[in-house]
Amino acid sequence: MVFKHRSSAEKFEIQLLAEAGPNVYFTDLVGSKDDANPITGSWFRLEKGPVAIPPQYEYDEVGIIIEGTMTLEDETGQQKTMRAGDTFVVHRGSTIKFTTDDYGIAWKCSARMPSKL
Repeated sequence: MVFKHRSSAEKFEIQLLAEAGPNVYFTDLVGSKDDANPITGSWFRLEKGPVAIPPQYEYDEVGIIIEGTMTLEDETGQQKTMRAGDTFVVHRGSTIKFTTDDYGIAWKCSARMPSKL
């Protein structure tokens, strides 16, 4: 198959990422099976609640906020509150904390193999 299609309704089926906290949801939706050039597209939902332990990124990632708001804060304290339509990039080696005052949904594309597809 040359391409794969997934419905936008699948953003409502994002799985709880329990190890990140009770308000963090994340699901890999599409991705390559090429170890040399990995790429993965994922839905990410964050709800107001406790701040999850920020991960240190082992890969580059770009994203776009689809609904709601998210505040990104890096290890230097730089932060930006983003709204629907805003895009971001996270560079390999960065530690990024995601928070929200309500909720936010983002589509993220990462230079990594999908966790399960």
